[in-house]
Amino acid sequence: MKKIPKVALLLTLFLTSCTELSFLWPPTPAQYGTNDYALGEAQPYPHEVKLAKQRLANFIRRADPKQRQLLDQNPYVAVQASEILAGEDWPLMRELSSGRVRTMQYVQDFRNIPNYPVKFLLLFDHRTQHLVRSDGVLVMDPPRRGSLGDFAGVRAIYAGTGWW
Repeated sequence: MKKIPKVALLLTLFLTSCTELSFLWPPTPAQYGTNDYALGEAQPYPHEVKLAKQRLANFIRRADPKQRQLLDQNPYVAVQASEILAGEDWPLMRELSSGRVRTMQYVQDFRNIPNYPVKFLLLFDHRTQHLVRSDGVLVMDPPRRGSLGDFAGVRAIYAGTGWW
């Protein structure tokens, strides 16, 4: 009978003495600047990279002279590779629910956050058509298509699905 209180006491001391129990909770995502659209990062699948490259080519092909000038000034382009619902990414949902990340402006009902779309963007250098970084960026409220934004610390033109 006396072993149970001792075990409970030892377990309580162990759990309260640890400052970070990373084996119980996943780490928090990287903190981004106040003007950064990124909510998190993820590795793309090969088919997402292929689709994003096609969308990038379409975006560049359809650019008029004014838009080409913007591309010359800013070589990086953020292209949408896919879209998921916020509720499909548990770490992202945890961060959104905690209020530690910048949420989108149009959310009225916070109970409905799991049903909001999250765009998965890949960042390309349009001159070489290679990825700027191996990870993609999760975004809920991207800027207008064709405008500049910060995506996980990279300043890029938002291309969306490849149309101006």
